[in-house]
Amino acid sequence: MINVTKTYLPPLDEYKQYLDRIWKNNWVTNNGELLRELEQKLKDYLGVKNLFIVSSGTMALQIAIKSLALKGEIITTPFSFIATASSIVWEGCKPVFVDINPDTLTIDSDKIENAITDKTQAILATNIYGIPCDMEKIQNIAK
Repeated sequence: MINVTKTYLPPLDEYKQYLDRIWKNNWVTNNGELLRELEQKLKDYLGVKNLFIVSSGTMALQIAIKSLALKGEIITTPFSFIATASSIVWEGCKPVFVDINPDTLTIDSDKIENAITDKTQAILATNIYGIPCDMEKIQNIAK
C-alpha cells in the first residue's frame, strides 16, 4: 500500500539548521538565500543554464501553458489533482479528459489519439502515486 496522506518530515535537528539560517538572515521568501542555493545546486546537478523554482505545481503548470502560448484544447486526465484541469482553464484553454488505464491509474495512452481534434494544442500527462505514465508512447503521439 502506498500511503498518500502521511507527510514526510525531516529530522527536526536537520530542519532546525535551515530555520536558524532563515531567522538569522530575516529573509523568508522572494529569492532568499536558501532558494538561490537550491536553484544553483539544481542547475549544477542537471547541467542546465536556466532553472526557475515556483511555489506550487499549479504555478508551474500555468507558466508552462503560458510560455508555450497554448490556446485551444489540452488533453489530460481527470484523475489528478484539480490544479491540473484548473490551470488549463485559468490560462484560457479547454481541458479534454481522457480516461485512465485501470492498471496504472495514469492517463490511458491508448485512448489519447481518439481525443485529438484540430483544436488540440498539447497533452498534459500526469503521474499518479509515483507511477509514471507511458511517456514514450505519449511523446510519439504528440509528435
